[in-house]
Amino acid sequence: MSLISRRTLCVLVAASLATPVLAAAPASQGSLPEGIDLTLDLVGNVASNPVGGVEQGTEGSYWVMAQSKFDLDTLWGVHNTDVDAQWAWFAGRNLAREKIGNSISAQQTWRPVAGGRLTRLTVRHRFDNGLSITAGRAPVNSYFNNSALNCVFMSNAMCLTPYGAITDLGITAYPNSSWAGIVRYDVDDRWYAQAGAFDYNNDLNKAGKNGVDFSVGEGSGTLTAYEVGYQTSFANDPLPRTYRLGMYRNSDGGKSSYFDADGTSAALSGKPTAVQDGARVGWYAMADQTVWRGEGRRSLALFARAYVNTGNEAPVDSFMSAGFVKTGTFAGRDQDTLAMFVSNTHFSDEQIDFLRDRRTRNGGSGAPNADEIIAELSYGWAVHKGIRLMPNLQYVINPDPIYAPTRTTDIPDALIVGLRVDVHFAQLFGW
Repeated sequence: MSLISRRTLCVLVAASLATPVLAAAPASQGSLPEGIDLTLDLVGNVASNPVGGVEQGTEGSYWVMAQSKFDLDTLWGVHNTDVDAQWAWFAGRNLAREKIGNSISAQQTWRPVAGGRLTRLTVRHRFDNGLSITAGRAPVNSYFNNSALNCVFMSNAMCLTPYGAITDLGITAYPNSSWAGIVRYDVDDRWYAQAGAFDYNNDLNKAGKNGVDFSVGEGSGTLTAYEVGYQTSFANDPLPRTYRLGMYRNSDGGKSSYFDADGTSAALSGKPTAVQDGARVGWYAMADQTVWRGEGRRSLALFARAYVNTGNEAPVDSFMSAGFVKTGTFAGRDQDTLAMFVSNTHFSDEQIDFLRDRRTRNGGSGAPNADEIIAELSYGWAVHKGIRLMPNLQYVINPDPIYAPTRTTDIPDALIVGLRVDVHFAQLFGW
């Protein structure tokens, strides 16, 4: 595959940024050329905690995502090759941090750095034997440990990536991206294996970078990911299923959750936590299994997720979740969903010891619970083609006090009332 010139990259980025303008154009002006697929999505989250947390309140956040996919085979005869350019804009505040005090966001649209960001710019070539190669700028979680069922929810415990790997491994997650190379082999229409290597450079995620810092060789490590899977769809299986097993490894060892450079408690000394040698490693498994199917896409799917840290000490030892998604609810509501999950995040001993010592330093005593349990019940209402409303209830047991640094007692369990709004303009306008 030949290298793409800087001019071509600029054209593709510009095309992605122009997606909102093209999306807003009336269909009567003519359809897009064959081989070009444009997407424009708006997702908004509003969350309120009438019960529990450090204090009560309401916060909102949203993102706008524009994506342009170019099939170079159709457009210019470049065999089995496509380009994917994606851009997003983020804004808003985080209820979990601002009001509850814990680290697991109830809003999957919130990101620490607001504003616009180039989230993906990749070239993929598919060989005729099932092998494909993807290269460019990409986040890890768009390709590994991914499932459409993850985002039938609003809590960040599930959407976009099941909790744990981002906190522990520092995996680049949407909207952050870095230089990446991914090799995938589809054995047939069910079995596959893939591996990827990603530049690990936390500076790329800072404000002002906007995803367009294409510097090379300035990262602190390399993050590799491996996954094998079995997946089917309604096209080839009456009860579709997906099973994935994978692992991440980051050659950047990360920082201790407890010790400072002198080997004492960082919470008591007030010094930064120490840099660790070695590598961060984590394993994950996920399963989606349709257990009932009615007319059309009416179905019931069960799912489970698991993550375990097996490398350097990190804040999360393990994460587990399970739940269901019922597609098709009441009569005439075949596109609606009723979904629920329950998760348990188990924090490491060192992370709990740090929080204990920080509490002691502020005049408190005791330690927070090591297990944070989150449940969400959501209803996805397909209001109109391209528009979905998702009212939801979330309950957080043992909220961690990571973002309540002066807290001297346990944070009360929190009830969260949420509303998620999804607008898919491509479906809404029929282009």
